[in-house]
Amino acid sequence: MTGVGEQSAALRRLVERLDDTADVLVAVRRALAAAWDDPAGREWADRLDLVRRATDRLAAAASAEREQLDAAPDPAAPDPAASGPAGPGPAWPTATPPPPTGTRTTDRRGVVTPLLPPLDPHPDR
Repeated sequence: MTGVGEQSAALRRLVERLDDTADVLVAVRRALAAAWDDPAGREWADRLDLVRRATDRLAAAASAEREQLDAAPDPAAPDPAASGPAGPGPAWPTATPPPPTGTRTTDRRGVVTPLLPPLDPHPDR
């Protein structure tokens, strides 16, 4: 996907699919509760409730992300404020980049093996 519109449409389809999944989970829970009315059935129904709530949370998060995408400007569109005197391009073509922030290393390169202290040839003395 390249455009914001395509991403927004994909998120909308995802929200619809998650809503459908939540509806199916509710139906399965109802059928399970009707057919299996004992502690094990209630335990499975509670597990299905947890899965449905997680599905609802995912749908809400995807919907919020879609709304943010719809509200944000399209990054593929040219920014009129970033055009220089010769047309589109950086506003300050002579700006210098920031200095490097890395740290210098020593001149020692390659694999370095640890040196162990010499062994005492006579440990009992």
